[in-house]
Amino acid sequence: MKHRKQVGFTLIELVIVITILGIVTVTAAPKFLNISSDARVAVLNGIAGSIKTINTIVNTKAIIQAVPDTGDDKNRTITTNLGPVDTWYKYPESVAEKGKGLGIAELIELEGHNITIFNEDKSNPQCYSIKMGYNETTCYVKYTEACSTTVPAKVETISSQC
Repeated sequence: MKHRKQVGFTLIELVIVITILGIVTVTAAPKFLNISSDARVAVLNGIAGSIKTINTIVNTKAIIQAVPDTGDDKNRTITTNLGPVDTWYKYPESVAEKGKGLGIAELIELEGHNITIFNEDKSNPQCYSIKMGYNETTCYVKYTEACSTTVPAKVETISSQC
C-alpha cells in the first residue's frame, strides 16, 4: 500500500480557518474601524448644532419681544410652541429654574442615544453651564449661558475619548 503525501489543506481545515477568520473579523472590525466612537462624536456634533440653532431662534425672539437681559425669571421668559423658555441675556438658560420655563437641557431631544445630562455647573454666578454626553470629562457637549450682553452663550464639543 502506497501512502500519498498530503499537499495543501483538507476541506475541513479550510472551513475551520474561514470560520475563525469570520469570528475575528466580526469581533475586531468595529474596534479597528472605530465606528462606535465616530457615531458618538456624530451624535455630539448633532446636539451642538441643535443647541446653536435653538440659541439663534430664542435670541431672535427675545430681541423681538424686548425681553430684559436679567432680573426676575417671569419677565425673561419667551413663549414658544414647546412652552415658555427661560432666558439669560436673551439666550436660553442652561436648566429651567423652579419649573417656570424650559432651559436648554429641556429643549434638546436626547432620547435614544444614551446621553446623560450632568449636573449644572454654578461656579460662575454670572453664567452657569451644563454638560451632556457620554462621559463628563472626555465625551460631551458643554453649553455655557451668556455671561453679559457682549458675551453670548457658548457651545463646546469635547470628544477626545469617545
